[in-house]
Amino acid sequence: MCGIAGIVHFDSSNPVSSRALQEMCDALTHRGPDDSGTYVNKGVGLGMRRLSIIDLSTGHQPITNEDGTIWIVFNGEIYNYQELRRQLETRGHQLKTTTDTEVIIHLYEDHGEECVHFLRGMFAFAIWDDRQQALLLARDRLGIKPLYYSQTPRRLMFASELKALLTHPETAREIDPLALNEYFTHLCVPGELSIFKAVKKLPPAHVLLYRNGQADLRQYWHAQPAPDEMRTEEEWIEQLQDHLRMAVGLHLVADVPLGAFLSGGLDSGAMIALMARESAEPIRTFTVGLSFPEGNFDEREPAKRVAERYGTQHTECLLASEISDIIPRVVGAFDEPFADSSAIPNWLICRETARHVKVALSGLGGDELFGGYERYVGFRLAETYRKLPRVIRSLARRLAFAAPAGNGSSYLLDRVKRFAAFADRPPADRYRGFFTAFDNPSDILHPDLHSSVRSQKTRYDEILRGLQVHDPLDLPLFADLRLYLPDDLLTLTDRVSMAHSLEVRVPFLDHELVEFVAQMPARLKVRGFRKKILFRRAISAWIPPENLNRRKQGFSVPLASWLTGSLQPLLIDLVHSRECRESAWLNHNAIHRLVDDHLTGRRNHEVRLWAIICFLEWQHQYLQAPIASGRL
Repeated sequence: MCGIAGIVHFDSSNPVSSRALQEMCDALTHRGPDDSGTYVNKGVGLGMRRLSIIDLSTGHQPITNEDGTIWIVFNGEIYNYQELRRQLETRGHQLKTTTDTEVIIHLYEDHGEECVHFLRGMFAFAIWDDRQQALLLARDRLGIKPLYYSQTPRRLMFASELKALLTHPETAREIDPLALNEYFTHLCVPGELSIFKAVKKLPPAHVLLYRNGQADLRQYWHAQPAPDEMRTEEEWIEQLQDHLRMAVGLHLVADVPLGAFLSGGLDSGAMIALMARESAEPIRTFTVGLSFPEGNFDEREPAKRVAERYGTQHTECLLASEISDIIPRVVGAFDEPFADSSAIPNWLICRETARHVKVALSGLGGDELFGGYERYVGFRLAETYRKLPRVIRSLARRLAFAAPAGNGSSYLLDRVKRFAAFADRPPADRYRGFFTAFDNPSDILHPDLHSSVRSQKTRYDEILRGLQVHDPLDLPLFADLRLYLPDDLLTLTDRVSMAHSLEVRVPFLDHELVEFVAQMPARLKVRGFRKKILFRRAISAWIPPENLNRRKQGFSVPLASWLTGSLQPLLIDLVHSRECRESAWLNHNAIHRLVDDHLTGRRNHEVRLWAIICFLEWQHQYLQAPIASGRL
């Protein structure tokens, strides 16, 4: 696991500055505190910071091929690298290390940019081919590992995190209004956009070939719903169990001790069961309860039941933290505005886990694959709701909106209000309403920006255009797989874990498992009020009965209460600050109305106000403060 960076000049006679490359790598030290390395040859420079996980003694990067004409820097893990290594050796390749990184470079020798098709894992890498005078950038299929790049007429630069590109004086910090509009829609900046016009993200499942000053972007994989109605439920269960065993088993490869996040949920419980089956040693598991004055998040008891069942080496603790102290560090870790509030408990859990292990497995992805969110139930129920007489629907809507906001104290009521507002709409618009933060994000933007975003096609619109829906439920399931998962959850997991030099692996996002689940009919995932129907049956023997039937507890924080309690002074100070009043990006009057509505209890605006807080803190760190303040 590493942080990678590089510079390639269009004019190869223009030498790359070793100092500039080193500054980019230094900004990524938290991603790889164990080792560093650079390769500079005239107009090309590749660099890395390494967190040593596989081949601790000879895995130093950058790595080259036999004759020194091809070089690679790599971030991630290739879980089938040993099988690939054996195949390469039978074809005459001579490998000098036992690392997975070297496998990629020899695959590239044989297959060029098609080498990505052979890789099973999480990855972002850069290969410089001196013979072709070409740079190849690649990112894994699901978007587990990040990669940013910036192209000008003179050069292309890339890095694992935006902060590394910002160390270069030619990376302009001009905000992209389209990205800002997306942020207030999704609480993150999705797709290929970054918050700055000068920088793009390499999308998941894409490669970029840079040669002769031109960048050619190509998608090499995508998951589409392809329901197979020929298999029986028993066949589905048996095959799903086999795929789960294979995926988790592959993710155990490492030359350092492994751990795992253990909650009271189905996903982590099933993962621990499969890890214990594959490991001769007790699995190290970690559960953290969080205590705040406004409320607790504590799954230690259900997690303990799983730990005891599988004899894990279990660590649990109850953490308390002052939230206002954490916000600046969490915001700084993302480099872009990011407002998923679960970043806070994840930050605390990763901080604690990193004190014990370098690698932890997570059950992330199970909800998107198997249908675990309440909004999927709401989406499905809306199909029936729309068949009710209009007068009944109108009455239900008026009753829902007439109910007091409760200042966020009733999440069920908030869901009911959102359902009533959007259930009547066509499927695509209905789901847009279910998951967006602002119904009309331009309302919060400065009026001068409205013309820039008025005709914008959003990332969600792009996903819908390429989605082949067989069952209406495919729409939210695969929209989340392509947007919410990579741009929110996986971004969150990568940044908060790597900020603490902790590698997090996500076995449920093994691409072969994802392709298998894409064939599963949606009716086997969500039906009526039941979620994860087939998955629950497949793992029922692996989970304590009390956990199997336990109500899902989201990884949430008491955000609404914070905003009327401990965070209220921070909220008021930020809203009245000069940065907010004179912001060229935000509508100050609209913000005041939101704050007044929330503090008086007229409406619950917790998510929207949190998005504003995170943006203002980001603005302070990355636009007002010195450049170095954006680093961890």
